[in-house]
Amino acid sequence: MASKDPLSGQHALHSSSTSALTAGISDSLYTAYAAAESTLVHFTPIQHFGRTEMVATLCGAAALIFACCGALGKHRRTERDGRRGEGTEHGGGVDSGSCSRTSASSDAVSADPSLLKKHSQTISVSTGDYTYPGIRIFYRAHPKASVLPPRLPLVVFLHGLGGQVQQFQHVIDYFVHISHVLAIDLPGCGASEFSPKDWNAYTTTALCSVVAKIVEEFREENQQVLLIGHSMGCALGATLITKGGLMEGICAGFIAISPKATVSDKEKKQLETAIKLPEFAFNLFRMYDRRGGIYSKSVSRFVGEHASEQVRRMQLHFNEQSRTPVWRRMARGLRLPTREDWIGIRQPILLLGSTEDKVTTVGEVDLIHSWFDPAKKTGSISSDKSDNSSDIGSPSATVKKCIIPDAGHGVMYETPQVLCGLMAEFLSKHVDEVLSLGWQLLYLKEDKWLLKNLEKWNRIQAVSPRIVKKSKDASKPPLKTPFRAMKTLRQNDSNGHNPIEFSRTWTDVCDVIDISHEQPPYDPETFGAGVKYHKYATVSKIPPTLDEVAGFIKLVDSIHFEYDLNTAISLIRRRDFSSLRL
Repeated sequence: MASKDPLSGQHALHSSSTSALTAGISDSLYTAYAAAESTLVHFTPIQHFGRTEMVATLCGAAALIFACCGALGKHRRTERDGRRGEGTEHGGGVDSGSCSRTSASSDAVSADPSLLKKHSQTISVSTGDYTYPGIRIFYRAHPKASVLPPRLPLVVFLHGLGGQVQQFQHVIDYFVHISHVLAIDLPGCGASEFSPKDWNAYTTTALCSVVAKIVEEFREENQQVLLIGHSMGCALGATLITKGGLMEGICAGFIAISPKATVSDKEKKQLETAIKLPEFAFNLFRMYDRRGGIYSKSVSRFVGEHASEQVRRMQLHFNEQSRTPVWRRMARGLRLPTREDWIGIRQPILLLGSTEDKVTTVGEVDLIHSWFDPAKKTGSISSDKSDNSSDIGSPSATVKKCIIPDAGHGVMYETPQVLCGLMAEFLSKHVDEVLSLGWQLLYLKEDKWLLKNLEKWNRIQAVSPRIVKKSKDASKPPLKTPFRAMKTLRQNDSNGHNPIEFSRTWTDVCDVIDISHEQPPYDPETFGAGVKYHKYATVSKIPPTLDEVAGFIKLVDSIHFEYDLNTAISLIRRRDFSSLRL
């Protein structure tokens, strides 16, 4: 259900008469679409419009279409020219009525971070009923699996309606150091091809068959699977592992991020209305909904109130990537798992929600959680404020619930550090201790594979002096930067180059940025309270993209801003205004 905004491109309607006319139909369309994007339910096939009904629809929309065409065409040309000039990478989106675009897939690949590009491939999947010729998958085995216990599970990521693998990029960056990882762009989503076009190829049953086939191909013999789903991906995951599901016997645990519990009769009717809309009308609404760019309703619906500009741009990109015809097929064919489906799951479950999620509210998470508690017989969503965390130990499974503050539906890229921390704690305690980074480091005892050339490492200076920038004027002294370079820390280094001793020795260092992609040979949690660890993974032997360089600069700027802000607050509290920089 994430990024369900299927129209491509950011468009503004400049004509006042067009805006007024559009506003006349916007409320009803918005109500239907907003309900549709937060609803997962299976409907019987919808009959085609009759001739009279279609003529009436066309007549009512004709004025809007003619008014929009001129401004829309001009705006698209201007936008494309601007994008070419800036050299930025944006999603291609969907032309009105187009079902066969391939540029969306190409744009999705071009915007991938290096890790996804390096370990992605396109495969053909046949389920018996349908053949999907171009499914993009990401797969990376744990690089040290051969020296770890042979029980590392295959971690499988399932995105939501209109979503894609890119939405999990920060979470994937974490999990590739913990276990084997498989992520799937569902048919027609992200970099996967939109084929076949048959509506029944996108039902819950059909998509579950696709996932099961792909997992079967990449899963090793006797290897268990850990499912991580987001929004609609939770519905697929629960359906796959419930009693009688295609993956019931091989699943070790299930993490459901922003799951949808039930759908009301009102929501059903609104979703039916949205799906019945002709595609051109649906696209016109999406164009209207995207007014305002990164601050449009289209974006704000999925992110928290205080989401950064970078997060909003990511959300806009995901919205642009979503194809209208794919969204309509998946929305019509989706079926939510029932209460019986959920309580039929026998594996440990972590339910995660966000306080500012407008698509699947905290009440949805609370309701699913209550189904596992025999003392709670409720069958509706509670309006009471949810507890931030809670546990239930039922005869069938251990179920944990946690609500993440200050994040919306896109919690995976709004607060990935918080999300990864909660998931890591749950997995190490309730699934298998081998999924803990600290446990793996202790088990490996820092064997020489952690450092390719131990002797060379020993000869390198541990921490450099402050890096300086030479002045253009030779008469002026070099300018000291806030950076120090250091070699990789080791958790149990006898010479003191470990997180604990580093924090004690280098008291002027407040932040550590780890730019390696591999699992660090130390536990970042053991840094002192005054040191904050940041992971900005880069892939060796692959030059960073312009976006990755820009991302690193933004990270450093954010650290610097936070430091200045904390310093200012401290000085104000001490009433020392003489040192305050404004």
